[in-house]
Amino acid sequence: MSKIISITLNVGLTGLVHLLCCWLPLIVVVFNGVSIGWLAQYQTQLIALQIGVLIWSFYDLYLRASHRSSAFEKKVFWTAVGLTIVLNLIPHRYFQAEESKLAQAQFERIRATRVAQFELQKPPKSVEKLSNTLQSVEGVVPSQIKLTDEGVSVRYYQDKTSEQAILAMLRKEGYQVSTID
Repeated sequence: MSKIISITLNVGLTGLVHLLCCWLPLIVVVFNGVSIGWLAQYQTQLIALQIGVLIWSFYDLYLRASHRSSAFEKKVFWTAVGLTIVLNLIPHRYFQAEESKLAQAQFERIRATRVAQFELQKPPKSVEKLSNTLQSVEGVVPSQIKLTDEGVSVRYYQDKTSEQAILAMLRKEGYQVSTID
């Protein structure tokens, strides 16, 4: 009975940890499935869990005096060790389709940006000059400037500039603007 429990724990725990850490992300990436970015934040813990399970399995197979392990158990163990090394060394992004890589980059760009909206007290004399003023602010995404007679919408990288910096630049250039919440 203890041999069945030992095999189940060695193979079952190792398999479960591999499923979460290595196989699930790889399968999702290969088939361009939904984003499992939430799993990436636990990668370090899952790898530590894998190593812990493998150390326990090694102890159980080779160092525990009361357990006589079979050749099958040892083969499964060393296969799991090999898979752990290979699957943790290969970055999953190599298996992504180009569209998936572009979508991920777009998602990261949008996540790193914010939108600021400003109300113009009077229409600008030159829309082109207003656009150039906004583009001169480091961190403003030039393709994401939307101008109307009543207002301006600007997408910017939050780690490079802020809504207040953009507002200050507009006021410095003589535009009468206020923020829209």
